[in-house]
Amino acid sequence: MKITFMEVHAQISVIVPVYNAGQHLDRCIKSILCQSFVDFELLLINDGSSDDSASICDNYASGDNRIRVFHQNNTGVSAARNLGLKEMRGKYLAFVDADDYVSPYYLADLYAGLRLDKGSGLIIQSLVQVTPEGEELSKKRAGNAFVGSVDFGMAICDYRLYEQGYIASKLYDVKLIRKYELCFDERIKVLEDLFFMYQYMLYCDYLVLSNTSNYSYVRYPTSGCRTLHPFDSVYTGFRFYQELVDRLTAKWEFPQEEKRKGLYASLMLGFDWSLKTDYWQKHNISRKKRISHLCLLISDNYRMMCDYYHPVYKLDKIGKIFLKFHLYGLYDCYMIFLIKMNITSFLHAPRP
Repeated sequence: MKITFMEVHAQISVIVPVYNAGQHLDRCIKSILCQSFVDFELLLINDGSSDDSASICDNYASGDNRIRVFHQNNTGVSAARNLGLKEMRGKYLAFVDADDYVSPYYLADLYAGLRLDKGSGLIIQSLVQVTPEGEELSKKRAGNAFVGSVDFGMAICDYRLYEQGYIASKLYDVKLIRKYELCFDERIKVLEDLFFMYQYMLYCDYLVLSNTSNYSYVRYPTSGCRTLHPFDSVYTGFRFYQELVDRLTAKWEFPQEEKRKGLYASLMLGFDWSLKTDYWQKHNISRKKRISHLCLLISDNYRMMCDYYHPVYKLDKIGKIFLKFHLYGLYDCYMIFLIKMNITSFLHAPRP
């Protein structure tokens, strides 16, 4: 998607993709409008909501000229964010998800992290995971550091940036996004936030990491349930991650193998998801197609599987033995047997 130049109207553009978020949207929007940093625009992208989200967005826009609302057919969060990228008019960019909320200092603290004399940077701050009632569950800490681009490879491992792949609590320079036409790949349904961050890092000059936490990521009862996506979409994401890691390691110096384990574990999540997605009953995939997908996945990634796929579950360790010896039919029978025995916990691949 080509990102065209638009006249700057604000220091920061805040993009909020909205899909059936009516129950939480009021809290989200109010938290953004209460910012101590006032030079911003708010783009609400309604992605074909079937609840009252559209009218909530329009009502807020009618009363505040900093808000612009865009309506599109339901095409997914990446498409909604891409529309925001196309329409934004700020110098810098921040994201908020419609079911989350932020403190009054969210934008001010992100903006304060900029080093304007150092070029174009990426500001990464921590976030707090909370219950719907606001009780703190945990913090995703980013650390405290300034990192020049020459040390990005080391920082990815030392500061575990592969665990900072959430879209929130970051500030991007719009100039770089437009120059390199960066956007979200709408084919990919997993780890797309992380991929956007990595692509941006390939071109920026510095990182500022901070343990400041102004973003509340709300964990709802359904938050632990990963959306099911077809094999082709998940595998495309896995392959794209491999390509990104190749580009990152070709550009920057990375630490020795021992310190790269976390990076490769993050990469192999895509392998695990690709391996498991056909076995979710909702997908109802034929045995012939399941085995065809197994052949493709293992033949393309055999050495990587042997070296870096370290299953969490004991049942998967048995499955890996079948895959190492290309016993795809036996692996498929094994998986189906476990599912018929109502043993399915191993289908829930770990989260990044």
